[in-house]
Amino acid sequence: MIDAGVERSEDAPYVPKDFQFLPGEYVYFSFHISGFGGKLNEKTETRTISLEYELTPQDANHVALTQPVKGVIQDELGKEDKNWIPKRRASFLLPSFVAAGTFQIHVVVKDLIAKSEAARDYPFEIGGVHVGNAGSLGVESFNFLRNQDDTASLELPAYAPGDTVWARFQMIGFKYEAGNKYKLSYGLKVLRPDGKPFLDAPNAAQISSDSFYPAPYVPGDLQITTPKNAERGSYQLTLTVRDEVSNQTFELKRTFTIE
Repeated sequence: MIDAGVERSEDAPYVPKDFQFLPGEYVYFSFHISGFGGKLNEKTETRTISLEYELTPQDANHVALTQPVKGVIQDELGKEDKNWIPKRRASFLLPSFVAAGTFQIHVVVKDLIAKSEAARDYPFEIGGVHVGNAGSLGVESFNFLRNQDDTASLELPAYAPGDTVWARFQMIGFKYEAGNKYKLSYGLKVLRPDGKPFLDAPNAAQISSDSFYPAPYVPGDLQITTPKNAERGSYQLTLTVRDEVSNQTFELKRTFTIE
């Protein structure tokens, strides 16, 4: 029998069902094991136990978020230990890029003497970025911002001459090389109200990394500085994202105004 729960910090109370961890945070976990067998030594009146356990945080598709935590419990118990049950703790560092949703810690305990096994799942929630199911390269949640650190997007992306135009987005649906390595790049082109080029940066950013857990999205951001004498009117922005692994390209068009 396994009695366990997910915690916010070591030996803290179990988190409520609606509690949300965030990407890059630690998830703590503790558990007790009972109902295990043992090998009795009649001469010494002691009982030998031998247990193995494995803990794996997983997503809804049973893909591991991190390396599993494994352990062995081997002990010799006397008569005074007949009610003793072992307790163990573990912690897991969540990936930096993981989509919001319901996850679980999969627990497997093996009793090597009784030759039995028990398994249970303990759910927990991760908040943050919600990502759709993308079959191909795409961009989600493109938002214009007033300032670099803003979390709320602009309903009407209107700026004054001399302002910096900020934008944030997520790239999704890209492919991986061995080791869950992705290679992405994006370019930016902006046209003035008269249709003439205002900005042309075909290689604005290049992003390449790998991770244990396949990243479901990679964030991107844009910074466009406008001159104080910028022409007033509507500007057309074209964002071109490239997946260097699959050789796919995705183009997104948005507009903002200078008033």
